[in-house]
Amino acid sequence: MQAPIPLNQIAFAVLDLRRTDAWWREGLGFLPAGGNRMLFRGPVTGMIQSIRGLAMTCWCLVGRSAWAQIEMFQYEAPHLALMPHTYRACDLGYSRCGVWVADFDAALASLAAQGSTALAPPMGALGQRRACVRNPDGVYVEIMEADPLAGGGDVGRTGSRMDCPVAIRCVTLSTPDLEKTTAFLTHGLGMRVIDIALHDDAQEAIWNLEGARCTRRVFMGGSGNETMLLEAVQYHDPLGQPFPTGYRLCDQRILNVAFGDPSGPAGLRSMRRRALAAGATPNCPHIQMGVAGCVYVQDPLGFSFEFMWARWKLGHRLFGFLPSPIQQRPQADNQQFVVTTEIAAPIASVFSRVSDHANLGDWSGLGASRLLRAGDTAANGRGAVRGIRGPLGEIHEEVTHFVPNTSYRYRVIKGLPVRCYTAEVAVEPCTVNGQAGTRVHWQVRFRSRIPGLGGVLRHALHKKISGALVGLKTVLDSPASNQRDALANTRAVAPSGGKPMAIAKAVARNVALSAVVSTVVMAAGHAYFYYFG
Repeated sequence: MQAPIPLNQIAFAVLDLRRTDAWWREGLGFLPAGGNRMLFRGPVTGMIQSIRGLAMTCWCLVGRSAWAQIEMFQYEAPHLALMPHTYRACDLGYSRCGVWVADFDAALASLAAQGSTALAPPMGALGQRRACVRNPDGVYVEIMEADPLAGGGDVGRTGSRMDCPVAIRCVTLSTPDLEKTTAFLTHGLGMRVIDIALHDDAQEAIWNLEGARCTRRVFMGGSGNETMLLEAVQYHDPLGQPFPTGYRLCDQRILNVAFGDPSGPAGLRSMRRRALAAGATPNCPHIQMGVAGCVYVQDPLGFSFEFMWARWKLGHRLFGFLPSPIQQRPQADNQQFVVTTEIAAPIASVFSRVSDHANLGDWSGLGASRLLRAGDTAANGRGAVRGIRGPLGEIHEEVTHFVPNTSYRYRVIKGLPVRCYTAEVAVEPCTVNGQAGTRVHWQVRFRSRIPGLGGVLRHALHKKISGALVGLKTVLDSPASNQRDALANTRAVAPSGGKPMAIAKAVARNVALSAVVSTVVMAAGHAYFYYFG
């Protein structure tokens, strides 16, 4: 039997490619390595992941190690389920990953600038320190000052990028049965248990599991060309929670890891035969794509593994194993805008009003609103779903991130002819007419489902959001501010130097135009899906 192929990839189901990608690149120093949109849709892709109707955009990142990759999927269909707000590092599945960094302090500072601070104070002596943060999708990421692989893992390896300050080094699988997992990893994947302690009981505190009791084993692949370790852990106290009911690979978290042959399909075929003999179940037959191929399998406990191959050099470049210019990657969203206004009211008052989903329609002009589902821990917080009723039906928007008196983010999950619609409403202090006030930013990004109508839809949505902030300013602003100030701050179109009545007429015309454009676009969208959807 052919020698096993190396562990070479960790795959993530992400909510917002741009945000998660920036976290890895700007926060840690990973390098962009291309991506693909056209290949990741249609029945073949759905077969690979066992998800009907699947469509997504994929971006890749690489670090110091050759033939090792971070793969990120933003799903257009179906919509991913948010990571449970109760998710812990002991819960079953691929629960966390670890990266080595060249400059520990600089990495933590950069991650803090991205909004991720260490969950607990770093542990270990100077040169051996470790800390844990959570990335924008809630995944636990361990930051390691010392490289856990002897000799640095990459020294002398052909293709290693020794000037890159970061390398992906390990992934942890939380299992309900360590013996069954050990049997599959060794017999099914050709890995071996190695005699190192990647973590000890005390280090459980860095991901907020102080006092946890568990049994650990560390595995290395048998290829002789390994740059990543796999740690299997069975938690005894607290017990890891199983996957949520209805869990799919597209749901927000680490979805699987891959073993890859860097030259041809022989290694994939051998690994597939070995895994099936050890009790794995394939999602579909081996998919060949000329210069690359892959297959997903599930082990006897239901954990997902991928086997893949890519031919040097074209396959490595096309499938994201070589650094490439960031501007060459396909965009999940290609339309965006930001609307800003300043309001002479305290931040708490402004944020309370703009995040009151049930009463959003009272001031926004967006349509009658209602709270369809309360949030995980607060009615208007993360997990909340609001409905906004317009002339052609109700739009459903789900809150994906919520920080009181700072910002909230949401996505459209129903009712607009768009893909990958993500938005953020953020507030910050400012001075308005010499007194403390609030600056509001409303940012929107999306891709139109209807080719050629992206710009039209962006214009219509910009008008709607601008009008909403005019309404917010009107109900909250001090008497010193007037409607004309609101229009200027939100960049709404109005004749300059006109009299109040002329401005009012201009506002009315703009509102009417916005309604017409919105109606046309929505009608086109509904017609498109009625006849062709």
